[in-house]
Amino acid sequence: MRSRRLRYLLGAVSLSWLFFILFRIVFFYTFNDPVADVSASDLTRAFWMGVRFDLRLAILISLPLLVLTMIPVLNMGRSHRTRTVGKWIYGILIIGAVLFYTADFGHYAYLQQRVDITALILLENPTISAQMVWESYPVVWFLSILALLCFTWIKLHDGLVAATVAKTPKYRNTSHKVVSVIVGGTIYLFSLWGTFAQYALFWSDAFFSRDPFVSALALNPVLYFYDTSNFSEADFDIEKVREYYPTISNWLGVAEPDQDNMNFTREIIPDKKIEPPPNIVIIFMESVGLNRMRLMGNPFDTTPTLDQLAKNGLFFPNFYVPWVSTSRSVFTMVTGIPDVARTKTSSRNPLIRDQYSIISQFKDHDKYYMIGGSASWANIRSLITYNLKDMDLIELEDFDRPRVDVWGISDLDLLREAHDLFSKRDSEKPFFAVVQTAANHRPYSIPEDNAGFINKDQDEQVLQKAGFNSLDQYNAMRFLDHSIGRFMEMADTADYFKNTIFVLFGDHGNADPKAEHMPADDYALRLRSYNVPFIIYAPGLGMDHRRIETVCGLPDLMPTIAGLSGIDYTNKTLGRDVLKNENGMAFVVNKKISPSSYGVLDSDYYLRIFRNGSGMEFHDLNSPDPAEDILSGNEEMVKNYERMTLGILETAKYMLYHNRN
Repeated sequence: MRSRRLRYLLGAVSLSWLFFILFRIVFFYTFNDPVADVSASDLTRAFWMGVRFDLRLAILISLPLLVLTMIPVLNMGRSHRTRTVGKWIYGILIIGAVLFYTADFGHYAYLQQRVDITALILLENPTISAQMVWESYPVVWFLSILALLCFTWIKLHDGLVAATVAKTPKYRNTSHKVVSVIVGGTIYLFSLWGTFAQYALFWSDAFFSRDPFVSALALNPVLYFYDTSNFSEADFDIEKVREYYPTISNWLGVAEPDQDNMNFTREIIPDKKIEPPPNIVIIFMESVGLNRMRLMGNPFDTTPTLDQLAKNGLFFPNFYVPWVSTSRSVFTMVTGIPDVARTKTSSRNPLIRDQYSIISQFKDHDKYYMIGGSASWANIRSLITYNLKDMDLIELEDFDRPRVDVWGISDLDLLREAHDLFSKRDSEKPFFAVVQTAANHRPYSIPEDNAGFINKDQDEQVLQKAGFNSLDQYNAMRFLDHSIGRFMEMADTADYFKNTIFVLFGDHGNADPKAEHMPADDYALRLRSYNVPFIIYAPGLGMDHRRIETVCGLPDLMPTIAGLSGIDYTNKTLGRDVLKNENGMAFVVNKKISPSSYGVLDSDYYLRIFRNGSGMEFHDLNSPDPAEDILSGNEEMVKNYERMTLGILETAKYMLYHNRN
């Protein structure tokens, strides 16, 4: 490598990287419990992941040096002054990182947690905090070691400068310079990405293990602190939560309301037990709005499988998801709390990863979460592994199937894998499985191995009148339905079929054209993307075939399933068993209008309030003109809807931080 500057940059990165690795080694030997039941493979994986996080930090710290070396006017190779400036900038950053590591050690020793943004609460009373640190830790020894490390670093850095940029330059032609830039840039970019996989290395990747120490070992404290800083303020008002508590606790059916402690817990005893306990298979359908179904009047026979399952099971046509977002729907399904985070989705918030889930109440069941792509997407990995500690996460790398596109293997192959897993299990023990499809999404890939599926050609103008954006979207929906049909055919021949409750729901609809076969409010009020199919099918359990008109939402999914399963369970969510409550209501965060709004709807009315607190509107869903605001003259009725809207909103924001396992 002939470039002085490139050698200096790589050397500087390596120097700081080794410092951080040293701290990681010290962390391991300080806090590792030698008698803990942790596998060597998990520790090795965590350490290797942590080393990659450390490299990312080393790269980020070196960025000022990159500026000082690569910008000609600041050329570190020609200016002693610039080298001195670079040395001090880099030194300050390194010392700052070392001090941060030291604070992290103390924080972990006290709380067994890596330092995060919540640690800033200690600065509210710095005198007491400083005294506690002085009395609890060998501060003098820490400072002495830090001074030694800093001195060592200065000497090593001086040697690096002398060996690289301070040397007399050798003539290099333009091609050599171009190669140096390409090589250096590639190293930098891949180091920042942290992996050769599709998604960059995320904090949530560290939570691949359910052992807290393994996760802590994998994290980099500086980067983790930064990740949590994006969620520095819990977005809820405790007084507003208390104000609406009577409304929400009554709605949920809390037996012993407690406004002071805000108890939302309900102990649910089933009407009858089911023996043996049934299996649960939830098929999470990507981008399936209710308007897709022939059963709802769509002129195209796009969903023959879903239509047949709905006719022979329980069908909920008035089911709504709170957001048009896959990751938010995953979070809401798991936790039973509408994901009302204003910026990044709640699955991306490391401060609220410890969430209660009704899924955990299926204590006798083996549990599986299957996704055809990577669980690193939207930090789903942490959501599943941390909250559902007994659930096996099965993803792209676990399948010996061809990858189709950016979303992973095809939905058909994913459902084949699910069937293979279910049919090979010990039939004596029940299981609970979520199968998350993804291919009904751009780029709408149809695999070659498609079990006889044939694309159809349709007039796109006619398709648009039926609510489809394109021919590709139409055929992708057909292929998803086809894949589910093949899965049900395979399941019907297996032992597990007769004792399984199959649940299918759409995670959200699309920003489709107006579907002429749907009610006027579907398009006029921009509700079409929120209204999705919800089907429960259990032919082996003698379940009634019914169309349930009750309005309900995604938080109601798990309480309803738990109720049908006949298990005792604790409900601490914002969901209710739809089959036990005829007076239903759904909460939606409507981003299809500007500004976005919060609202609730039932079978008759829809109230929405804009996020900025203005523009309350009230709509009659059964009116020939549902877009008309009928707020005037209905003030008394509106008050109830307003209290429900604001009550659910404030309670959901509160529960995100107060609904731990």
